[in-house]
Amino acid sequence: MSVAKLLNRSVGRAGKDSLRVCTLKPVEPEHQTIHLSTGENFVGRSRETGIRDNKCSKRQLQLQVDLKLCGVTLKVLGVNPCGVNGVMVMQHSECELKHGDLVEIVYGRHPFEVVFNPPPTDAKEELHSPSPTGSSATETERWDSAANGKLVIFTSAGVTASEKIAGYDMDGTIIKTKSGYVFPKNTEDWQIIFPEVAEKLKSLHKDGFKICFFTNQGGIAKGKIKLDDFKIKIKQIVAKLGVPVQVFIAIGDGYYRKPLPGMWEHLKEEMNEGVEIQEDRCFFVGDAAGRPETGKGVTKQRKDHSLADRLFATNIGLSFYTPEVHFLGRRVEQWNKPDFDPSCIQDQVALLDPDDISFEGHPCEMVIMVGLPGSGKSHICNAFFQSRGYRIVNADTLGSVQKCLSACQGYLEEGNSCVVDNTNVDAASRKKFLSIASNLKIPCRCLVMNLSVAQVKHNIAFRELSGANHSKINDMVFNMMKKKYQEPALDEGFQSIHRVNFKPEFASEKEEKLYKMYLVEK
Repeated sequence: MSVAKLLNRSVGRAGKDSLRVCTLKPVEPEHQTIHLSTGENFVGRSRETGIRDNKCSKRQLQLQVDLKLCGVTLKVLGVNPCGVNGVMVMQHSECELKHGDLVEIVYGRHPFEVVFNPPPTDAKEELHSPSPTGSSATETERWDSAANGKLVIFTSAGVTASEKIAGYDMDGTIIKTKSGYVFPKNTEDWQIIFPEVAEKLKSLHKDGFKICFFTNQGGIAKGKIKLDDFKIKIKQIVAKLGVPVQVFIAIGDGYYRKPLPGMWEHLKEEMNEGVEIQEDRCFFVGDAAGRPETGKGVTKQRKDHSLADRLFATNIGLSFYTPEVHFLGRRVEQWNKPDFDPSCIQDQVALLDPDDISFEGHPCEMVIMVGLPGSGKSHICNAFFQSRGYRIVNADTLGSVQKCLSACQGYLEEGNSCVVDNTNVDAASRKKFLSIASNLKIPCRCLVMNLSVAQVKHNIAFRELSGANHSKINDMVFNMMKKKYQEPALDEGFQSIHRVNFKPEFASEKEEKLYKMYLVEK
């Protein structure tokens, strides 16, 4: 290219930059176009903007405009957050804006589009490019499956890989029932939950977000819903929304069911065309958020059925919003935290309380373990007592409580200490073993597993997921034992009662990482 042409191009580009203007173009008719000058600008409640909302400060946003680079640095000054392309931005936070970005001056309210005129030379390509890596959108819809059918994935036509994921639960978040029932009567019983849903998703898609739904559908595994019928429902929902969506459907229990991260991991590893996802640019929206019942009468809001969506977002490291906050701009609601936080395991807690209990060289005795299934009794027996010469008695191994009683009688008569490794949750079951010790004039100590019910349920879920050699515990059996539970007392005939603190041990970093996730929905 000649020097003259280079000079002409340079002059032309400089001239274009000097004539460029930046505006915030209103999406809603009640607002005014906001003209921004190069350098520092303040935007908020004023006659010029047409914003009269008291939740919007007069200086809600600080916008630093660079006309040459076609960029805007946004800082939130107001108490209430703003929204950028559907993502909440809190007070004192900063982020970068570009041509075509959607800014909600207050999160969920007063939307404006960032417009540079003339636009940057590559703005058209940026707005319509398929993905950061140049991968193309899917031309036709398709169905995939993984994990022997435990996970089913629908990819509609037009879905494009992206580093930004807008993630949603489906039932109670994108759709609700027409009938008004909590659960749909059939696959036709649905409607879009809010009028704002479709436009919100279209706006995010325009900004380069990949829209993904993550839904638990245990009813398919139980035969209550036919998979083929549900596939038709998914396609109808996506068509109604009018935006490309990738839908992940967890069928049954296991690692792919929320709050477990299986669906998200499969998206990252297999279903995003090799584009690396940036979790700090993603978010997840769901109605299973642990909110309590509020209001009365017509304003009554049922409590959320679980915490699965909120815990799913926590497990995969995403910001979380409820549908009402995300789509309607309502204030963040109160919610009840889970009873057990697996990330806060107290590794330094002594095993026994008090920690000076002696089992070394102790005369012949009986020890009765007490704890719900999954509380770690067998682990303590195998790791602690077996090496000290105690004989372990367990109904799962011997086959019946009667055989356990006979085994204890024999061990004690031979002068061998023994440990009763059953649940022993009520006084009546403990009395049978205490009677043997009393008749033989053998002392009996009691060790009570010091775990909350929530942690016990977590342990059960962990050992099922990690493939530990334990039989599955039926919910009905577990709840029956929990109801029968009676705290041990000295007047039952125990010489002493001690508490055992649970200290998990892991065979690998992978196991430890799994344990420290939320594994239970409630």
